[in-house]
Formats: sequence, C-alpha cells, structure tokens
Amino acid sequence: MSTPEELALATRVLAEHDLIGMYGHVSVLPDPGAQEYLLSPGAGFRKQDCGPRDVVSLRFDDEFRPGLPLELYMHSETHRRHPEVRALVHTHAPALTELSLYADVPGDAMLLHAAFWPEEVPVYELPRLVVRRDQAQGLVDVVGTSSVTLLRWHGAVVTGRSLSEAVFRTIYAEKNARLLLDGLRGTGKRVALPSGAEREDIAEQIITDRMLGLHWGYEAAADAARDRGEDR
Repeated sequence: MSTPEELALATRVLAEHDLIGMYGHVSVLPDPGAQEYLLSPGAGFRKQDCGPRDVVSLRFDDEFRPGLPLELYMHSETHRRHPEVRALVHTHAPALTELSLYADVPGDAMLLHAAFWPEEVPVYELPRLVVRRDQAQGLVDVVGTSSVTLLRWHGAVVTGRSLSEAVFRTIYAEKNARLLLDGLRGTGKRVALPSGAEREDIAEQIITDRMLGLHWGYEAAADAARDRGEDR
C-alpha cells in the first residue's frame, strides 16, 4: 500500500530530474480497491520541498480547489476507470513536450530501460489544459493503460502499475524522447498551434492572472531557496 511518504519522495525525485516543477504532478492509488487517491501539490509549490504533509488525499468525485493541481481530474478519472493504473505522472519535461509537436511520433524504444515505450504512441489533441472532468474523461479514452501518452503542445502523461514504475518510466521516457528527437530534428513535420482567434482564445484560457501569480510566486520561492543555498 502506497503512503504519503512514498508519494512525497516520488515528487522530490521527479523534481530533481527536472521532470516536474512549477508545473506537473503525480498521483497514486494506494491499492486497487481504494476509493481515494493521493496527489502531489499543485502549481506554484516547489516540488523539491514536498513532504508527507503536502500530499493530499482525494475522493474521485472531489472538485478542484486552490492549492490542488489545476488538472487534477486526469488523475481522478484515470484511477476511477483503470484501477490497475496505480500511479500517474503528468510532466512538461522538455523532450517529451517537444516530441508532442511532431505529426508522426516514432514508436521506437532506443534504450533497454525504455522497452515500455509504446509502438504506437497515443496523442491527445485538445489544445487546452485538462481542467474539466469531461476533458479528463476524453483524455482517459486516449490514454487507456498506455505507458506514455503525449499531450499535443503540452507535455505527457506517464502511467505505472506502481509508483516506482511510474517514476522509472517517466525518467526513461524523457531519455528515450531525447534520442528520438535527434533523428527527427530537421526531417519531421511539426504541428503548430491554431492561428487567429482560436490561438487568442487559447492564450486567454491558459495565461490567466492566476497562472501568472502562481508562476511569479514559484520563481520567487526558487530565488529565495538559492539565496539560502538550498538548491542541490
């Protein structure tokens, strides 16, 4: 049975690998029959500082409130529909995010430790943050139980049958994505965001005053930690 201590550790490990930070979060279903899941803190929280008290326990029907990840529904709906997916990581890791821009994503595993990489990588196409339950349900339709799913222009979702597997997969999915990008740069076709009014609408939906405030607070906390010599 997974504990808040284990999820806090997973959060710190992913942060140390630059896989989550200002954005990104991880959850775990303590056991397959559980009606509650554990979730890391939301945007603005320095994930390197995550401790057991920062981990929240939520029921599947709980709604968003300030302090929680804005995209929490991807966790609740995945664990609700697929209890065999015990852990889920949402990452904005650089290589995985860049890979999400390509029209054709390779299904090649370039490392022994990335043998879990899907031969057909699912891609979620909605140009929005997944902030509503119906959007999350649509995402789960795409993800299923796939180990790695890319979110177009956004990042990736990585799943595991255990918390340790999800963390391992996230680390090596990013490594595999870097190697795939080496072969795609200059040859692969990228997919750009829509233009015109649709792009303006996307910007208004995502780059809100709340998000700017969270980002500013996150960077200020990081700056204070550097001054204290806490960053490793």
